[in-house]
Amino acid sequence: MKKQILAAAVAATMSMPAMADFLGVYAGIDYNTNETTYQGQSDRSNNISGYIAFEHFIPLLPNGKIKFSDLQNDDFTTDDSQARNAILYYEILDNDLVEIDLGVAYTDADGFNESASIAQAYGAAKLHVPGVSMHAFAEVIAGSVTSDDYLDTEIGLAYTFNPDSPFINVSARVGYKLQELDLNHTNSVQEVKGLFAGVEVHF
Repeated sequence: MKKQILAAAVAATMSMPAMADFLGVYAGIDYNTNETTYQGQSDRSNNISGYIAFEHFIPLLPNGKIKFSDLQNDDFTTDDSQARNAILYYEILDNDLVEIDLGVAYTDADGFNESASIAQAYGAAKLHVPGVSMHAFAEVIAGSVTSDDYLDTEIGLAYTFNPDSPFINVSARVGYKLQELDLNHTNSVQEVKGLFAGVEVHF
């Protein structure tokens, strides 16, 4: 009996890294240095954005992700300008070189005394550099079936400091982000673009 318990404990310990590949939480925060353009004016601002995602090994159930973006610029807005995204997606490709996610997003956006809820498409990809703990990434939220529109796209590079740890991985991220907000088809598009740097933790 003791041998069976010991064997089960060893097997569970050996399987922990494998389980980490199929069940995990990703949480990240980015510091954005933005240039905001609105009605022919432009100005710079610093904003925070963040996200949390949950991935699992159940094939028929989508993974989930929640994002938040602060789009405020005090020179242009007297109210809060921000976007919140609830995302459901599937991993359609996942190997040592390439990862591709596709899904749908539900976006709540506020800005310039207007607000909207928008159904959108979602896509993300990672390209891993062989032999190096680094990957390129891209993500986009776009599309709308109403007069409201929101675009959120980013590209960048990430470096993972402890890729072989079965418990927690920490990555540093840098990249470029472009976001556009057009609510109630006012023809006054708020464009926010610039560089960002951040940290992602994978449990």
